[in-house]
Amino acid sequence: MQQLLDHALRQITDVDKVDRVACARYLAQALQIHQERISAHAPRPHSGLAPWQIRTVKEIALARLDLGLAISDLAAACRLSRSYFSRAFKVTFGESPHRWRHGKRIEEACQQLCSTRRSLADIAMACGFNDQAHFTRSFKAAIGMTPHSYRKSRSAGNVRD
Repeated sequence: MQQLLDHALRQITDVDKVDRVACARYLAQALQIHQERISAHAPRPHSGLAPWQIRTVKEIALARLDLGLAISDLAAACRLSRSYFSRAFKVTFGESPHRWRHGKRIEEACQQLCSTRRSLADIAMACGFNDQAHFTRSFKAAIGMTPHSYRKSRSAGNVRD
């Protein structure tokens, strides 16, 4: 590329034998080589999940929040490699599969805290947390208050058992 640019400069500076066509050709070739080098090293944009894959992910990941779920299982259901699935998931949902599912567990816990009288330990287990302490720490980090405080602040007369 440098040689092509040098040739173009020589053509421009030699006023007696200036060959504008040759100069333009050298510059065009240098630019083409430069563009090819840039394109070869540029990261390819990743696309997100297809609509059928989004439905599949939601069905599987939200079916049983109380159970563990491997990313490789979701990837297989979407017919993708684990690494490509993780990238496509992040493009689609804006966060990792683990963080997304954790958020869904917190949402389910909020719903149960407001609509049932189940114990915090029962809600913790039903939403996939290891124990009540883990649930309380995670809930407070996500919502800004403990599950007990959240329940008290939103207590309603139509709470079921």
